[in-house]
Amino acid sequence: MSLSFIKYFFSYIFNSKTRQKLIFLSVIGLVISAFSLTVIQGIMGGLQNGLVNRSKNVLGHSVIDIKTTDQSKINDLKKDLSDNHINFVPELEIELLLQNTNYIKPVIIHGMDFKTYTPEFLANKNTSNLVLGGDLARDIKSYYGSKLKLTSPSHFSFIFTEIPRQGSIVVSDFYTSELPEIDSFSAWVRLSFIQNLIRQKKINKIRIFTPNSDKLFAIVKSFKENEFRFRTWEDENSTLVWALNLETRVMMFLFAGMSFLIGICIISGFLIFYNKVKIDLASFWLLGLSTKHMYRLIYIFGQLISLIFCLLGVGVGLAFLWLLKSNNFILMPDLFVERNIPVKIEYISLLISFFIPYLFATVFTHITFKLFRDENGSFLNLIKKDG
Repeated sequence: MSLSFIKYFFSYIFNSKTRQKLIFLSVIGLVISAFSLTVIQGIMGGLQNGLVNRSKNVLGHSVIDIKTTDQSKINDLKKDLSDNHINFVPELEIELLLQNTNYIKPVIIHGMDFKTYTPEFLANKNTSNLVLGGDLARDIKSYYGSKLKLTSPSHFSFIFTEIPRQGSIVVSDFYTSELPEIDSFSAWVRLSFIQNLIRQKKINKIRIFTPNSDKLFAIVKSFKENEFRFRTWEDENSTLVWALNLETRVMMFLFAGMSFLIGICIISGFLIFYNKVKIDLASFWLLGLSTKHMYRLIYIFGQLISLIFCLLGVGVGLAFLWLLKSNNFILMPDLFVERNIPVKIEYISLLISFFIPYLFATVFTHITFKLFRDENGSFLNLIKKDG
């Protein structure tokens, strides 16, 4: 009897000549809402993940600022990192003035010890001399083989203390990360060149290119805080992380608003539907189905519709994302960083895409059911009225 009850009302909504168009539109709205949430989170996650990965590829997953001057402590730290197979680069980061003929611009020079490890983004570059960021190279009009002058305003000659130290170097290659904050101000060179320029054999950072792990945290904690300062990429880019999270929340809020509007449509649709089938409900009651059991089946029927079509929307959205991810369609022109639409599928995103429309739908379905039950408490009175 229960299965026949559910089948009857499913066919009444979707198959009969008197099918309820408003409910039909409501469930289609649930599918579209779940589908939209799934797709927008997958694509936004892919775009944001691409930006973060490009930044981590250059800046590393984390960085250790060196505060101590004790070389033995620094060597101990490097040994611990090597023993745990953590990719790192000893680095001397310094701000200098970069000059090419009449063009002068400030630059952040990363003096790296390429003998220890060469980061992946420089693996195919000629690091024998200076590797310039793409935008920086255009700003100072430099080319392959251009001879540039580097000036350190904070370091002076031993003899002429009023004259800042300078050095000349040739441009050997260029690198473009498609991130303006890196490409416009960064350059990379071997560590020995910067140490010779400032006449100090030291490093001030150890840049980590292996994803953060418990081993790395344990190594850092084994040293004192006044010796080394550990910062993750997220710590150094907290504003960007906050902005990306805000972008995601705003988009989810907008699509949740769409689910709310669909919920209002569900109330109207189910009230009309219940009003049309109340005589059929009385027939089930006359056939022996108890009032309590019937109301429970009506409630299950409403919740089942919400569940099925929210799952359907997530499933269609997941299939669409898989299609985009597996085929790598080139949809954007050359001027875009991502020419194909990147996709990142996460379980938490799928759960959010399902539960937001489902919760709205189940709340409004419950409200509709309660209104119907309060207005039609007795099927006997309903039969007497119609009689």
